[in-house]
Amino acid sequence: MNATATEIIARAVIRRDGQLLLVRQYGKSWSFLPGGHLEPGERVESALVRELGEELGIEATIVGLLGVIEHGYIDDDTTHHELNFVFEVNIADAEPTSQEAHLGFHWLPIDNLARSDVRPSSLKDVLLSPADERAPFWRGWAI
Repeated sequence: MNATATEIIARAVIRRDGQLLLVRQYGKSWSFLPGGHLEPGERVESALVRELGEELGIEATIVGLLGVIEHGYIDDDTTHHELNFVFEVNIADAEPTSQEAHLGFHWLPIDNLARSDVRPSSLKDVLLSPADERAPFWRGWAI
């Protein structure tokens, strides 16, 4: 089995009217938070703003860091290891549209989150907690 280097990813929690903005790569069955990989030497916040601009053609404002999730998975016989920096983000555009041919974006009602295949799955617990109980979090990779 092949292993890749650890990936550093910036992710956005974007909420609207009791819904969460998610993305799905066409051909895959699960969803994930918008965002993407850092380029060498790039700051995490800058990468997130850049990625959201590239993926959705929008301007984003980072509200704050929610936490970090370490995640690992196997895809095509390759082990992937990633650190996801998760930020609360505001956007001005109420209906962002995908700018990437391989990605589809959709709003998921928070009430449906527990039953949805959103990855990494350890993120769901944090997103489902009441806003006044949220504190910065760390979720390690449960191997």
